[in-house]
Amino acid sequence: MKNTGRGRNLATDDQRAKALSPTPSTRHISTRRLNLEREPLKNNQESEYLTFANTPIVNGKQRIESDHLSEESIVVLRMTPMIPTESINHVSSNSLNRRGLSSNILATYVPVSGQDTPDWWVLLPYYLPILSWISQYCNEFFIGDLIGGISLATFQIPLAISYCTSLAKVPITCGLYSLGISPLIYMLLGSVPQMIVGPEAPISLIVGQTVEPILHHAKESLDPVEYVVVITFVSGATLLGFGLGRFGFLDNVLCACLLKGFIFGVGIVMLINSSIEMLGLTSVLERVIDDLTDMDIHSPFDKLKFLMAHFHEYHVLTLQISLIAFATIMLIRRLKAVATKLKSRIAQHAVYFPEILLVVVTSTILCQKFKWNHLGVAIVGSVDEVDSTIPIYNPFSLTSLSLIKKLSSAGFVCAMLGFFESTTALKSLGSRYDLPISSNRELVALGTINVIGSIFGALPAFGGYGRSKINAISARTTTSGAIMGLISLATVSSILKYLHYIPKCILSVITAVIGISLMSEAPSEIIFHWRSGGLDELITFVITVITTLFFSMEAGIAVGLVYLLIRVIRNSAESNIQILGRVPGTNTFLDADLANLDQADEDDAYRRQCSGLSGFEKKASQLNLFTDNFRLLNFLALEEIEGCLIIKIPEPLKFTNASDLRSRLMRVELYGSTKAHPALRRSRDESMTKYMIFDLEGMTSIDSSAAQILKQSLLAYQRRNIRTFFIRVSKNRRLRNRLRDTGITDILRSDLRDIKYFEMRTHSSWSRFMGNAEHFNNNIDDVLDNSYNSRVIGNSSDPFSGMTESSSSPYFEHIRGALKVIDFYEQHYYDRTNSV
Repeated sequence: MKNTGRGRNLATDDQRAKALSPTPSTRHISTRRLNLEREPLKNNQESEYLTFANTPIVNGKQRIESDHLSEESIVVLRMTPMIPTESINHVSSNSLNRRGLSSNILATYVPVSGQDTPDWWVLLPYYLPILSWISQYCNEFFIGDLIGGISLATFQIPLAISYCTSLAKVPITCGLYSLGISPLIYMLLGSVPQMIVGPEAPISLIVGQTVEPILHHAKESLDPVEYVVVITFVSGATLLGFGLGRFGFLDNVLCACLLKGFIFGVGIVMLINSSIEMLGLTSVLERVIDDLTDMDIHSPFDKLKFLMAHFHEYHVLTLQISLIAFATIMLIRRLKAVATKLKSRIAQHAVYFPEILLVVVTSTILCQKFKWNHLGVAIVGSVDEVDSTIPIYNPFSLTSLSLIKKLSSAGFVCAMLGFFESTTALKSLGSRYDLPISSNRELVALGTINVIGSIFGALPAFGGYGRSKINAISARTTTSGAIMGLISLATVSSILKYLHYIPKCILSVITAVIGISLMSEAPSEIIFHWRSGGLDELITFVITVITTLFFSMEAGIAVGLVYLLIRVIRNSAESNIQILGRVPGTNTFLDADLANLDQADEDDAYRRQCSGLSGFEKKASQLNLFTDNFRLLNFLALEEIEGCLIIKIPEPLKFTNASDLRSRLMRVELYGSTKAHPALRRSRDESMTKYMIFDLEGMTSIDSSAAQILKQSLLAYQRRNIRTFFIRVSKNRRLRNRLRDTGITDILRSDLRDIKYFEMRTHSSWSRFMGNAEHFNNNIDDVLDNSYNSRVIGNSSDPFSGMTESSSSPYFEHIRGALKVIDFYEQHYYDRTNSV
């Protein structure tokens, strides 16, 4: 194809089709393998650069001459001398040893090597984070932690009680011990100062959904705490094992939509469950469950049907109390949200107002005064007295071991959900406060918390973003959580007797409020992915919510994980190879698979080309030929070099994508495109593929299975007399050793012998061939210096310069190197070889 310089006038229909068609059937086949002339834009840009670089400097300024440079000035490229200037000082000047420098930066530094092993006293604060801040602890820190701890205790204690009674269906002490013991352990092992750990609503609901059916159908009566011990222990052991095994990367694999969908589903389940208590229908529900002839109630959707069928049996006083308490909490929360946006310092602290504690205390006093329990309102009732000593349970007892099989799935789901929820809080706090976060350390901390918590019969404890965000307003260290924990432990032995008159509907109201807060983030998530076209994310969200609602929470998280794994496997199994085409008149190669254009875009591109406005309209000073995307050039018909198929592999090859690579290579060979449908008729003739050139710059690694598949493909090409070349192979030692050990290097070397590559070294025709190329190139560009000629074109005294790296590494450094060898072979050997 003739290169007309800056503009091309594609006036004919044939030229227009050739320029705009994404199919390989109209791709121009160039019989010219090597473009010896310089690219027009690159020539202009380098000429301007050389002119500027060789201009003499007068009074510190460079003057550009309009006439051509002298021959002597282009022998050695003189660069503008650097003027020393001070760098921006990003650190304190007192902390640096300047070593006599006039600038404010260090002269040298010693990079830390992975082989450097620090002393144990350097590593200990990393694994025991309390040591990193305990020496700097002061009264200012303590005051902030004290305010945060007391504020948290005022609303976390009622929440813990609500989780136990309304969600987990276990004794109140399980929630209080979880809220009291977990922060004390996290104070030692936690790496995020603002994080507060304790019982979470979704986790408590999973415990309740698991324990309630077992207790109902159990042949022998067991203490519900025994079930909590097993679930918490399994959850903690799972997380601890993942942390020690360095499985913290799992949080990067899982999609946020899975967590959001599950949390949204949990919010719906919490609303359904709490509505039963708020309407006073608990006794009706128990009657329906016991009646074998009535409807079966297993899933949240069954409970929703129960609500719709028995709504008319609601208890009037219970519903009135619930609605007033619900409206009060939501109104105060709304006022707090408005107050925090004000500039007043007093208004900023409105977030500490304990609206939940206010409602619980008020309703308890009113219930005791007006004897609501005698009017049909269900209350917590008498709570078993707790000894002054904390009870100890053995997770390895025979009773616990016999329950592990039943409860292991629930413990694993609690572990996974708790880890993802804690990780979400960790990442949010880390990005907000610029904290270095280690998922592995947090896994170890959470695992240790729950393993130790199971000994005391505590509910599973994890980090929560909402309470951590409130804690971060005043708290400076994890001591605030420890203060909250101590207050919770004091509550167990001091105020349990005062919980007798708490209405159960009030605790269900708290659960409903938390459920609504869990659902509040979903609408923005859905809108974002809807606008961005995130169909996979929306499907993940919907599948998780529907499965949670119609079956169970365990099924919801399991189905969501399965679909997510299918997505991950599908994406990792797809190969992203590219077929490269050459920009006419250059040695620049681009992805030849053009995306299908809309008709309007085609017409617009055609009008621009016919009017001479092409990609070459861009000024040379604005174009970097090594990084520019050539977007407008993609409208042009890229050249396919005769007999050569140039493939770029821009990614590591693994067993997951290597099989797809083989099928896509076959598709490229048949159709000249990776996007062609396999049902189409063949558009590339078999004779069009005599040489396969693989650009492997992006292939930084290859596993053994992928190497085996790649070797089989190369052997198949060899049996069909197709020669293979590898270009720009990574310097990674492990990659190169695998290519050598699997025999791929031997195949490449054999192909080079077949095209007489090693005989060219002593062949006089090679020197003449390369010498003519150099002479021609010097004539068309007299500003090209000798060093550039020897680097890019080759030197006649060293014909292998720029070709393969060595005889043991038969890899070319550029596509043009392989094309030179092919061109020389076709001119001097190919006909004789075929005739023989």
